[in-house]
Amino acid sequence: MNGSDNKNNFHIELYSILRDIVKNIWVIILAGLIGFMTVDVWNDCMYTPMYTSTATLLVNLKNSATYSYTNLSSSTDMARIFTKVFVQPTMKAYAADHLGMDSFEGSVSSSVLENTNIFTVSVTASSPEISYYELCAVLDIYPQISESVFSEAVIEIMRYPNLPKAPSNSISDENKQITVIGCSALVLLIIVLLSISRDTIKDERIFRDNVDAKLLGIVGHERPHANLRERLMRKKSSLLICDAYASFQFTEHYHKLATKLEYLRRTENAKVFLITSLAENEGKSTTAANIALALASRNNKVALLDMDFKKPALHKVFQLQNETVTDLASLLSGKSSYEEYKFYPYKQTALDLALNKKSYSNYVEWIYSDRVTGIFNSLRADERYDFIIIDTPPLSVAADVTGLVQNADKSLLVVRTDYVYTAAINDAVLSLTENSSFAGCILNDVHREFSLMGQLGFDESGYYSRYHKGYHSYDSYHKYSDFRDTTES
Repeated sequence: MNGSDNKNNFHIELYSILRDIVKNIWVIILAGLIGFMTVDVWNDCMYTPMYTSTATLLVNLKNSATYSYTNLSSSTDMARIFTKVFVQPTMKAYAADHLGMDSFEGSVSSSVLENTNIFTVSVTASSPEISYYELCAVLDIYPQISESVFSEAVIEIMRYPNLPKAPSNSISDENKQITVIGCSALVLLIIVLLSISRDTIKDERIFRDNVDAKLLGIVGHERPHANLRERLMRKKSSLLICDAYASFQFTEHYHKLATKLEYLRRTENAKVFLITSLAENEGKSTTAANIALALASRNNKVALLDMDFKKPALHKVFQLQNETVTDLASLLSGKSSYEEYKFYPYKQTALDLALNKKSYSNYVEWIYSDRVTGIFNSLRADERYDFIIIDTPPLSVAADVTGLVQNADKSLLVVRTDYVYTAAINDAVLSLTENSSFAGCILNDVHREFSLMGQLGFDESGYYSRYHKGYHSYDSYHKYSDFRDTTES
């Protein structure tokens, strides 16, 4: 495994978290709605309204003619004593007798205002009338109780009780909002924790720490340049480096990969390169197309073959759906010989294409036939081409890819960030290593490290420059030193 000093460091990839939040925003909204509906259901089905009537009382010493605060400390102590007296069962029993009731229905509570001789007495009951009348009864009989507890104290009623107009235990709009926000925040936290704990390759650092393979190169995330209609229809469109709106960084990453393949061509005489991925939608076909274009732009004659017979995509990548192209299947099935088959020249470039516009169910017979081996040998011996790029089905979709892998000089695995579990990637690497000369992985859809200058467009440096100084240079590889060309030109 590619160990490093940073392996045990806790690392969070911001774009991965934001992507998960955006994808699951409907779950967060739904959680808030569930919280709101739960409060409403509780109010309708389980809620019992309770009404509270309150009176405010003042305690003073009896020896003060004006009942002023001559001895606030003693009065405060007496107020604390009376808050305990008013909640005693004896007080409730006297109040019930005073009303002619068998028992006191409500509950009595009392509290003192801090550092004062003022305290409140409240009665809470199931109806406003009961709470009001029972509190009035308590206030009517308290003099005889107070005389027996503290003869030197006198209690005055500062505020008489009123008949409650609304329940005292109702859920306010503010509390409803808190409930909605709390439910949404809880689900948001769960999504963030699941995103952080998900064992996928979220960036280059995690790849180096957890994948048993060489990192051949990276391809940065590029925003899709789709029009409004394509966005509404969720139509997928591939971006080629020859497109006018392809960014410099996007194009540069593919030229760096082309440089690595040229180095392998010179040092190991590798000509046939197979490009695959573990799962669908990892950008395998787009990567193969752009590598082929980058090689062709560097004075190399390149042949690109679409051997994904289950779900061919290169004709869509190059937008050749309406062009007359001879299917590669005619060559593999024996209907055409290698000499007779006509490659499709792509525009004014040094790239020739062999594509399929439809899927074929009997492709397994072709892959393991001697004819396919002969075609690979013919391609390898054809002096017209410097590079042969093969696009194959994903490994998880078609296990028969190994039959194609064995005929290639080098195989490359495209890994999309935060898409496939790390253990599955390592298994795929092991499978490719056993069946061919595995060149390494291409980490696709890598987001630029988040920074304020980068978001404002002032930082045009390479990706992850914090960890790999000097990566910006076009002529030096630094973090890809294993592939540095040391031969003299």
